Amino acid sequence: MDAKIWALRREIPAGPSPWKALAAAWNLEPRLARLAWLRGVDRPEDLGWRLDPSWARSTDPHLLPGVDAAVARIRRAVEARERIVVYGDYDVDGVTATALLVRALERIGADVSFFIPNRFSDGYGLHLDCIRELKEARDPGLIVSVDCGVRSLAEVKASAELGLDWVITDHHALGPELPPACAVVHPHLGGYANPFLAGVGVAFKLAQALLGAVPHPTGADAAFLDGMLKLVAIGTVADVMPLRDENALLVRRGLDSLSGKNGPGLAALLRAAKKEGALGGQDIAFGLAPRLNAVGRMGGAEDAVRLLLTRDAAEAEVLMARVEALNQERRAIQEELASRLPRPDGAAFDLALDPTAHKGVIGIVAGHRMRATGRPAGVCTVIDGVAHCSLRAPEGYDLGELLVLAQPFILGGGGHRAAAGLSFEASRLAFVRQALERGAQSQAAQAKAGGRTIQPLLVDGAPGDLPDDADLARLEPFGQGFAPPLARLEGPVASSSSFGADHWKLRLAGLSDPVTWFAGHARPAQPQVGDRLCVSATPQGSARWGRSWLVDAPLGEMAP
Repeated sequence: MDAKIWALRREIPAGPSPWKALAAAWNLEPRLARLAWLRGVDRPEDLGWRLDPSWARSTDPHLLPGVDAAVARIRRAVEARERIVVYGDYDVDGVTATALLVRALERIGADVSFFIPNRFSDGYGLHLDCIRELKEARDPGLIVSVDCGVRSLAEVKASAELGLDWVITDHHALGPELPPACAVVHPHLGGYANPFLAGVGVAFKLAQALLGAVPHPTGADAAFLDGMLKLVAIGTVADVMPLRDENALLVRRGLDSLSGKNGPGLAALLRAAKKEGALGGQDIAFGLAPRLNAVGRMGGAEDAVRLLLTRDAAEAEVLMARVEALNQERRAIQEELASRLPRPDGAAFDLALDPTAHKGVIGIVAGHRMRATGRPAGVCTVIDGVAHCSLRAPEGYDLGELLVLAQPFILGGGGHRAAAGLSFEASRLAFVRQALERGAQSQAAQAKAGGRTIQPLLVDGAPGDLPDDADLARLEPFGQGFAPPLARLEGPVASSSSFGADHWKLRLAGLSDPVTWFAGHARPAQPQVGDRLCVSATPQGSARWGRSWLVDAPLGEMAP
């Protein structure tokens, strides 16, 4: 693992502390106010989304474009006893959105079932073969998409000939035309106040409107919707949506709800991930989300939805055992692929192709390579001569713009700023790589990277600059757009031991808290007693064991 250039997250001007107003307005411990200011929070009111996440701050769902038409068509279907199918996606955002909307439709008396396409046999989005099978097997009058469908013009048009109506709910990049559905609910239409809703966030807004819990829920509706925000929190964090403004409110309320009583499925998921007590965004990102994601990555994602929907404890245990087995299989395949791919070569866009790569894990490996280099990355496999790629990008890049540049050479693609997919004829790899590299170079230049090939890793200071864990929890959720705390640890190694494969437990002189390093495929040499270590690390709070530090990356020189 190469040492990274680093810098303080934000330059601190001379004179009075610029975070004093934040501390005074919210009665914050100064180090906590400093942490918020380092993340670009200058106005006290901007912290209200986290520190006072009341329903009154949330946006009326009827302001979301398409919601009124969607509510009208769905209510008509319920009154007429039409069968409704929720058509979802196989990632965590799609799975949580599917479960949420099924629960909401059940609550208003709908005859509802769900369908999730298979990643391998169907691929992403709406498919006419699947729609025909749904028509024949279930005879629905209405299909409601979640987290997909906004570019599926042909499929929605062909559905009309089968006697099927559609309500489309999605958050992915819009095309030049909207599908001819009864309603298209999308946060990028009409100047909506929160364009960064995840697919599950869009489904939540529709559910709130269906219940008539507007402009803000009260009573039993508020309790039900707070339960649904558990799913919003999981899907929003997993889909790497910015955790600012209303998204921060929705996820914060969801985290608070997850930390209380849960149904059998979520309770089993939390036990498997060894999560207890108050939860944070990183508990979802590295504990809950990978397990739910594994189901769709290794095959069909239906069991993930069933796990979230079940009210039976015994069924939850059976489903969770399947989920955990798939997660272990996913992890082994992922590690094997990561170990055999060539190392990044310094290109502005790191695009790697392995014709035998498992399609279900290429996105995870792309994400790991992106975090290791600080640049956009993609990993591709080849099926029947067609390359299928998953792309990931750090903050400051926009994959949607890069896909536009690659359009002449690809068969299809879509996604959002931080995560996307594309396909192309494998013989056109060189053209696709060149388009992506040129686009990434241009975006890096626009971001004023100062001529550096790699943007510096941004840290919050020394361990003593970070507040205690109880104070840190006040600023949750941490994640995309509101980075988790990251400290610079430096000093001689006082003790070093190993556990597992390439995992180390360390003590640094002068630092009372232990340090854990999961070295993985980077395989640097294990630090020995007396070696001087300089790494970035995130605090890991535990009610049982206290604070420890998890190494993120070795650090080199400070950026000029």
